[in-house]
Amino acid sequence: MSENLDFAMEISKNETLLEFKGILKAEHFSAVRERLFSSVEGLNKIYFVNIEQARFRSKDYLNMFLEFLNFVKGKDSELVIIFHNEDCAHFFGPLFNIFKIYDSRDSYRKNTGFWEKLKAAGITYHRSTGLRLAPGVAIVFLILLAGWLLTLFSIISSQDKDIRNREAILNELQSRYMRSVYALEDLKASVAPLKSMGFDIDTSGNLPLGAISDWEEFLREKKFSTLPP
Repeated sequence: MSENLDFAMEISKNETLLEFKGILKAEHFSAVRERLFSSVEGLNKIYFVNIEQARFRSKDYLNMFLEFLNFVKGKDSELVIIFHNEDCAHFFGPLFNIFKIYDSRDSYRKNTGFWEKLKAAGITYHRSTGLRLAPGVAIVFLILLAGWLLTLFSIISSQDKDIRNREAILNELQSRYMRSVYALEDLKASVAPLKSMGFDIDTSGNLPLGAISDWEEFLREKKFSTLPP
């Protein structure tokens, strides 16, 4: 990086390109500010400030860019800062989202529609710094994410509870079925002596279990049914 400070300006109909190269020290501040502000002419223009090959040694330059941004907006114009190195990204630091920062003029022209909408929403992307969210957007995003996770956990918990309830019901039905099978086998064993005595007893299981539980009543009904009319 050259210690000498170089400045170049290119003017077209609707655009002005300002390019700074070298080390911008505190003693250069007045001269840089004068060249920057004196370049603004007319309304509805785009001012590109290329600082890719510039390095800042004073925080006063950051306030200068904020002042210049407001000055340009007062002229119904736009300020676009061009760089893609980590030193400049670190220099702008927490104010990164305030400025329109791109790798080049072509990058600005290609992405101005989509990325400007994201920036307006507080979301910015730069190759050297990655995706950045404004504090307000980050808080909203975290709230939405937390709500989504709570909803997901609630759904999972509800489904797990429903599955457990279904398993409990199924186990109870299986238990009842096995008790019915055992009771039916016991009933068949109990009526075996009666069948050997000549009683015609249906043990096919067609009658519901427990339909006749009093054997005396059963025998009484069986006796009356065998009497001649």
